Amino acid sequence: MMASIPVTFLITITALLLRNQPVVGDMFSASADLANTFRLEQQVVNVLGELVAQTEAKLGIIRQYLKDYESVVEEKAASEEEFMERVAGNPIHAYRLMKRLYFDWQTVEKEIKTDNWRNALRQLEHVRMGAKFPKEEDFFGAAQALVRLQDTYELNMTQLARGNLWGRQTRAELTAQDCLFMGKHAFNAGAYARAVEWFEESYILAGQENNRTLRQDQVMEFIQHAINMHDDTLQQTKKRHPMAVLSHTNSFRLPLKEKPAGVQRSEIIRSRKYNVGKHITDQDDATNFNALCRGETLLNDKLLAQLKCWYDSRRQPYFLLMPIKIEQNSMEPAIYSFHDVLSDDEIETIKQLAKPLLARSMVQGRTGVGHEVSNVRTSKTAWLPEGLHPLLNRLTRRISLITGLKTNPISDEAELLQVANYGIGGHYAPHHDYLMKGKADFELNDVERGGSTAFPRAGVAVKPVRGGAAFWFNLKRSGKPDPLTLHGACPVLLGHKWVSNKWIRETAQTFNRRCSLDANQ
Repeated sequence: MMASIPVTFLITITALLLRNQPVVGDMFSASADLANTFRLEQQVVNVLGELVAQTEAKLGIIRQYLKDYESVVEEKAASEEEFMERVAGNPIHAYRLMKRLYFDWQTVEKEIKTDNWRNALRQLEHVRMGAKFPKEEDFFGAAQALVRLQDTYELNMTQLARGNLWGRQTRAELTAQDCLFMGKHAFNAGAYARAVEWFEESYILAGQENNRTLRQDQVMEFIQHAINMHDDTLQQTKKRHPMAVLSHTNSFRLPLKEKPAGVQRSEIIRSRKYNVGKHITDQDDATNFNALCRGETLLNDKLLAQLKCWYDSRRQPYFLLMPIKIEQNSMEPAIYSFHDVLSDDEIETIKQLAKPLLARSMVQGRTGVGHEVSNVRTSKTAWLPEGLHPLLNRLTRRISLITGLKTNPISDEAELLQVANYGIGGHYAPHHDYLMKGKADFELNDVERGGSTAFPRAGVAVKPVRGGAAFWFNLKRSGKPDPLTLHGACPVLLGHKWVSNKWIRETAQTFNRRCSLDANQ
């Protein structure tokens, strides 16, 4: 098998639009499917709306009949016999009686005999025949995405429940019952600290809702159980591993019976410290990744001052009139952004080519053999063969000119173009691409909130910009893996994300990127 060098070339095609049990559903993992699911619900709502209108019209006819009768009852009398004599002796009452039981009753009887429910059921079955309804896995995936987003972006629980997504106010809100479910989801995943916070928010909302969706005494039972589980687990962990550094998602530093969750969370946020470079722990990787996703700056001012932007024609006639716009994101490892690589028409063509080919993204199997669906990567991907459209060959050539590397997949110089679409909270946990030399990521749309590519050991994040591309080498010149290229896709908080990836193989670049005998280079 031919070895590959991870050069990563990532093109982002971002379009603005206003994933604890294993999750293997398909619908929540890509925004393209979510849009189709919303369209499906529109059809369902249209059928239900028509049923409601027909039912209300039916009830209106019945109510009118009853109202006409009630006007007769208004004739007051001392006894029923006197009442009957009075209405029967009134010619107008007699006429209206005949009209009600002859003319009006025909209409009422017709409406009663008409079965609108059966007709609505047939329409709904017709809608379901041509579409795919969400499964249990999609429901759990959507819940897991919300828990992940709150954890990654440190979203204020109260603001999130009221539809505020990192400063963007929306009209989507959570109920007390919703927050209770999020807390149960976090609890089942062992994230007891977050579970307590979700349960406490559920308790507050239950009171504000006057116990409409949930009673406060019910929520209190969950809060107490989660607090007990948190404190017991914390005590056992400290007893077995006194120096252990616990995840702030799973556990606070002190028992919750000693200090409330809200106070401890604020202290954790204020006391955070970040380490970047080669010698950091897995916990540092996770902390840095989340911080970069939130837009925090981890590099010092001295390093930031050395980063540059410039135009470059690459000594290629192709770029003489329109040189490449290059932005330096990191010096070690070298990470670059290329702006305006794709036009809007090219972006739409790539997306349309990919949509019918999208399938749930997979990762290497835990045993190192084969591939499997995993919660560490929630998106859908498609591989585009070179012969599928003339644009793909032109794009391969353009990437080669920009990077100075051979990129023809037909000659085994690179992989086929991969297109990925991220859905609810779509992300890819930090990982290495050591099987490839370099990677180019093309951004196919702007993402309103979230969606950056973060490098926790390099201390930088590249924000998705429509039509732009990010590029880095996954291997050093010596062919050794570069651990600083650990990277991940931040969860999409608001909007959606389309990105295409081009992995470039190492062995084809003998004369384009010369090897080094120094293992550290």
